[in-house]
Amino acid sequence: MRQVCAWCGKEMGHSSTDSESRKTITHGICDSCAYHIIAQAGMPLQEFLDGLQTPVLVVNGDGIVETANVQARDMLHRDQSQIAGQKGGNVFECAYAQLPQGCGNTIHCTGCTIRRTVMHSHETGQSHTRVPAVLNWEHADETRQIPFLISTEKVQDVVLLRIDRVGE
Repeated sequence: MRQVCAWCGKEMGHSSTDSESRKTITHGICDSCAYHIIAQAGMPLQEFLDGLQTPVLVVNGDGIVETANVQARDMLHRDQSQIAGQKGGNVFECAYAQLPQGCGNTIHCTGCTIRRTVMHSHETGQSHTRVPAVLNWEHADETRQIPFLISTEKVQDVVLLRIDRVGE
C-alpha cells in the first residue's frame, strides 16, 4: 500500500510489504508537515497527543517510551510517571520484560511484533498500519495473551505507536 502525506501529498513509501495492491493509497503525515502543524498551532506536544482519539505512545530509538496520551494511559491503567522513561515491555507489562534480562534482552524479544514494528519504523522510516500483534501480559498473579492491532509512524526522531484495537 502506497503511503502519502495527507497534508502536502509527498510520497512517503509503502506501509506494508504483503500482497496488498501498490495502487491503494493510505495517508500519514511527513516529518516536515508534522513539525509545522504542531509549531504553527503553538500547542505543546502532550496537549496535541491528548487530543487524539486513539491510544498513542511516543517511543524513541532505544525502545524507551517518552510519553503517552491520555487514552493510552487510561488503557494501560498508568499515569505519566509510570510510563515516561520506561522500556515498552515494562509499560505494557510484558511477561518477558519481568525476566532478569529485562525488556529487549530475552530470546522472546526477537519475536515481539510490537518491538520489531516500532524498531523497523525507527530504522527505515517506513510506517506500518494495523499490524496484528500479541502481548504476553503479566500482572500480579495473572498471565494472558492480549491481541492488538498496531500502527507506527516515524516523526522526526521518534515513532508514534498507535493502538488501533485491543482484543479479539
